[in-house]
Amino acid sequence: MENISITDYTPAGRPDLLRLLLALQRDYFAENAEMQFQELRREKDTARSYEKYLDHIAEGKDDWKILIARNESGRAVGMIIGSISEDEELVLGKIGQFEDWFVEPDARGNGAGMLLYHELEKWFKEKGCQQVGSDTWQGNQLSIKAHERAGFFVSGVKFSKKL
Repeated sequence: MENISITDYTPAGRPDLLRLLLALQRDYFAENAEMQFQELRREKDTARSYEKYLDHIAEGKDDWKILIARNESGRAVGMIIGSISEDEELVLGKIGQFEDWFVEPDARGNGAGMLLYHELEKWFKEKGCQQVGSDTWQGNQLSIKAHERAGFFVSGVKFSKKL
């Protein structure tokens, strides 16, 4: 089992983060999401979309956290992105949200995903979050199992339809 370290994202790591985000979208999403959903979520320029996404995160940096998993040689092999929002109508209204969570296939099975998860959950608690949410697409069994191992339960179902 390889040693994995978790580090905070810095702008110098942007190429690594973009590589991981593109792998999540290009490879993992394409292999695991249903074709109908892929059609609805297909982007004109995925790389540009992720560049804009990272710019958006940088603008609201206090409400966002990005963590990178690195192997023994320092290569980025996984990442997790979380955000915080508030819903004043809820009793437990400060919410941590897992936005993106990915570990490269050859780095899976060594605990990198759970290390990323626990570090982000720790940050949510430090920020006063009272609950945490996440989502994945139907049929993404690897993600569903990872969420269940982390203590999540299914709390709803989202529907989509092409018009």
